[in-house]
Amino acid sequence: MQRLLELIPGCQAHASGSLWLPDIATLVVADAHLGYCWAQRRRGELGPAADGYAQKKLLETVEELPVETVVFLGDVVHAPRPAPQERALIEATLQQLGAKARLVFVRGNHDRGFQRDFPALQAAWVESWQWENLVALHGDRPAGADQEVVHLLGHLHPVYGLRDDAGVKQRIPIFLVYPRAIVLPAFSPFAAGFDVRRGIPEEIRRLTGEAIPGLIAATGTRVLRLGALDRLRAV
Repeated sequence: MQRLLELIPGCQAHASGSLWLPDIATLVVADAHLGYCWAQRRRGELGPAADGYAQKKLLETVEELPVETVVFLGDVVHAPRPAPQERALIEATLQQLGAKARLVFVRGNHDRGFQRDFPALQAAWVESWQWENLVALHGDRPAGADQEVVHLLGHLHPVYGLRDDAGVKQRIPIFLVYPRAIVLPAFSPFAAGFDVRRGIPEEIRRLTGEAIPGLIAATGTRVLRLGALDRLRAV
């Protein structure tokens, strides 16, 4: 079962929805939204407190790959002012991960209260991260078109919607792959995404022009190439 798939030279999609850069042993994770279930319960939703799933997936991925650095591509946490259980889970996740790899935090729109809420973690935040021709941004602010770099973006949580043989609607997390941009799926299993069959958001089209993205599905257990978006829409 395929767990890694090369998107462009030096960048491999992983089944978890993360991006693996083997040349520098770096894992890029977008939109983990740690604490999501606890935060939603604080807001009155009665869903299950199942936040341990993202924590488990993060730690398993770092064990599977020879990771030396983890770059969080924004929205590490879901909400400010965490409840005690929420705080404990987030701190434990990042402390366990930090014991195994160096952590880099690219600031996302959900992270603005992080340094106030988690001073003990002493996380160092950056607005972007770069290696050679790769520039990693969260994606909540427009990125300028630049023919010299490839943007790694989160924020948009792309999914591909379909119905299985039983008629049940599925939303499969996907990577959008352009010549000059890769949009990562949300690492969180709970954060809702946009269905690319309904169109590509304007902020991505401003960056990529008329280019048609390739779609790479990340199911959690495997990663597979779905094809170009225009062909899939015709199916």
